[in-house]
Amino acid sequence: MTYAIAPTSPPPRRFRVRRCSFRFDGRPPSVKAARGWLDVRMNVADVPEETADTARLLLSELATNALIHTASGHDGGAFYVRAYFSPGRLRVEVRDAGGAPPSFPVAAPDPDAERGRGLLLVSVLADRWGRFESGRGPGMFFELRWATQPGRDSAPAPMAESLR
Repeated sequence: MTYAIAPTSPPPRRFRVRRCSFRFDGRPPSVKAARGWLDVRMNVADVPEETADTARLLLSELATNALIHTASGHDGGAFYVRAYFSPGRLRVEVRDAGGAPPSFPVAAPDPDAERGRGLLLVSVLADRWGRFESGRGPGMFFELRWATQPGRDSAPAPMAESLR
């Protein structure tokens, strides 16, 4: 009889909901900075590349809308981006730092116009999107979902039996 201990594989990584946020200056270069900020966090959270591409595009649209349609883009304004990561799901919120509600034009864009299709893109590509209210003011959000790997987010694997 031997009393050797069998090697075990490490338990699967347990993913906890994570939340992070950052304040960006209300200038056009901040849209690119916000994309880069989100990209780093999505890499850490193992967001699939296709989902990450979509998230970067949708964040660009909401951040640009914050600059154009709220006080964020005027005289020292700013906007906040908050991201929530959970297994198979990403939620990104963009809020004007001034707390004023956004005023988006309701009219359909001219087919030849170079602008005016941002929220249409968000509505087509996001699994969920809309306006939210918080204690610090209103904003816009989108959510993306993806299939998680089987067993990755489940309970830890049982201990291996000892060798006989």
